[in-house]
Amino acid sequence: MRVVTPAMKLDVRIDALTAKDGLLQMSGVAGMLPCETTLRPSELRRMIRKLLRPSILRLLLSSDPLR
Repeated sequence: MRVVTPAMKLDVRIDALTAKDGLLQMSGVAGMLPCETTLRPSELRRMIRKLLRPSILRLLLSSDPLR
């Protein structure tokens, strides 16, 4: 995953995904630093709805797995 802001660009790698304290917790590395991101269930549901759009599903199912 790549995060782009006006100040910098960071490559983000998610290494672990867990449910903790009612949140989806993602742990990994952003740039060279360890990071943790959390999503509330409502945010996760919103993301899943966006992922289920036909154009996104087509992209996910047709992409080169090594990209």
